[in-house]
Amino acid sequence: RQSAIGNRQSAIGNRQSAIGNRQSAIGNRQSAIGNRQSANKINVLEKSADYCFSYKQSFRRLARALMTAAMACAAWGTAPAHAAISITETDADSFRYATAPNWTLLGTGTAFSGVAWTPHLTANPAGTDPAGAGWLRLTENVNLQAGTAVYNTAFSRAEGLQIIFDYVAYGHSSSEDADGIAFYLIDGSTVSPTLGSYSGSLGYVGVTKGYVGVGLDEWDNCASPPCNPSPSQNQRVVVWGAAPSFPFLISPIYLSGTALGQISTTQSDRSDARTVRITISPASSALPPTVTVEINPNDGVTGFVKVIDALSLAGNGPVPATFKLGISASTGGANNIHEVRIRSAKTLVSAVPTLGESTLGALAVLLALLTLPALRRRFKN
Repeated sequence: RQSAIGNRQSAIGNRQSAIGNRQSAIGNRQSAIGNRQSANKINVLEKSADYCFSYKQSFRRLARALMTAAMACAAWGTAPAHAAISITETDADSFRYATAPNWTLLGTGTAFSGVAWTPHLTANPAGTDPAGAGWLRLTENVNLQAGTAVYNTAFSRAEGLQIIFDYVAYGHSSSEDADGIAFYLIDGSTVSPTLGSYSGSLGYVGVTKGYVGVGLDEWDNCASPPCNPSPSQNQRVVVWGAAPSFPFLISPIYLSGTALGQISTTQSDRSDARTVRITISPASSALPPTVTVEINPNDGVTGFVKVIDALSLAGNGPVPATFKLGISASTGGANNIHEVRIRSAKTLVSAVPTLGESTLGALAVLLALLTLPALRRRFKN
């Protein structure tokens, strides 16, 4: 019996030893798991540190880029704005007085007389009209003359323009009256404007950096550009496109048979002066302007007649950032006295903030100043 008891105790000991070995194995496994978890934590921390460093560096680069862009916009946006145009009947620049200080007047000689010609104000001290009632005489009733007036102040394409002016075409010394008057726009960056050709070019075709010209054409005297297209017919409105080719943008609009009847006024004086209203819509580099032309015969009945309604200048080449306006006239193998005076000329809207204008620069700097302190606080550690 004692031997059997001893064997049982020995068996119990062996079992306890096996249990101890199993517990030791479990402990080793738990230790291994702990080591793995510890290693994983270290790896995660290392990756987190790398990520934070990279994230911090990225935001530093973003901050630097933001400030650089802001300063660039600010520098770009503080360029001087172009002045809005505002001319009324009481301004010297309306051509009604002895001087027109903001206009450049240019003229040609005449092949017939050899006498140089420059447009002049009829209300000047040697003129025929009192101050406030004068005109700008663009041509005399002499053949092969041209004259123009270019306004020295550029306006933004984003502002648009409306000009209302009176004109007369009278007193021809030839058997017919010719050639006509043109309103036109040139690139506002032009420092030294030029005069276009005489005859059917009406003083516009041939100008430096011309963009668009509206012609009040009394006499169609040639069959192909750069003068006038066939068929030959007088008394019409034409629209030319941009330099250097100056293409016709629409078919000529003839006034014969309409309420307007003709471009020319009376044969001897200014008694039936006509009024023209031309509107250039606001534009951008992606949105070309439109041109609307209206003529009032001032007969007390008709009012303004819309001859051209919002003609799009799409396809007329790049739209200049700014424009200068001009008014010209010419004679050819026949002639007329051509005179104009302005009732009003004004930009339609205040300059719209666009890329490079002062508003964008100010907003960019403000954004940078608001953003950078927050970035510094967030990532200073």
